[in-house]
Amino acid sequence: MNIATLNQKSQACLSQRVEIPGAPLWHMGITGAFGNEDSLELLQNTIDYLTCKGQIGLDFTDDEKEFMKELFEAMWWGGKVLGMKEAATLSNHYVNGEGRQISLPATVYSTSVIVKDVSIGMKKYIKQLHDDKKTFKQLKSSDSAFRTHKIAAPLLRGRRNANNFGYLLPEGVLLTEQKNKRLKNTDHRFILQASTVKSSLGFTTTWRVESIYDFEPFVKGDITHLELSHDLTLKLPDGLSHYLTKIGVAKSFKHYSQWTENWK
Repeated sequence: MNIATLNQKSQACLSQRVEIPGAPLWHMGITGAFGNEDSLELLQNTIDYLTCKGQIGLDFTDDEKEFMKELFEAMWWGGKVLGMKEAATLSNHYVNGEGRQISLPATVYSTSVIVKDVSIGMKKYIKQLHDDKKTFKQLKSSDSAFRTHKIAAPLLRGRRNANNFGYLLPEGVLLTEQKNKRLKNTDHRFILQASTVKSSLGFTTTWRVESIYDFEPFVKGDITHLELSHDLTLKLPDGLSHYLTKIGVAKSFKHYSQWTENWK
């Protein structure tokens, strides 16, 4: 981008400049509780203005950085209220965690329909490997031998209802059932890992999910929709959330969850 183009785009952003509101949590709260469209418009205009600045790489003022940090902190409160505590933890850690790895409770994954169904398929495959005297100690849902095996076929996309059951993508990534908002807002896609040993009960498997909490840059064009009420939604471009890592407001981080199962 040459200087003339940059100046032109900068002026376009400045023409959209808005007064940065304080307490985004308050505005999100009254939008959700009372359907206050003025507060929603104020938040959306601010996000749109900061998106414009981020798209051309302009730095944010201290007030603008604080607004974005408080926005993610407000998502923590909202997630807690709506029963999505893991998603709440992740959004808060993004702006306050300094990039440290964290663990999440196992139940957010282990109670998922697609996780249960894929784990059943993986156990069948592990048992078959054992009976064939082949190595079975480490297995991932993304391993080609498993995801292309007939055991995995009923789990694949096209064979299951995405909303109620989720499915296994061709590359072995689990896509969570869409109606499971708790998991969907925590981790939309992930690989399931199994570490298995023989035990007196048959087999003992430690299941594990490892993910990275990050956002795609502006070029991807993805948008996170924050439903503040039944018919009022705040649109937060993933590119803006990603840009926060470029200006020192946020840091991407790894998170994991694991649990153990004894089975025959």
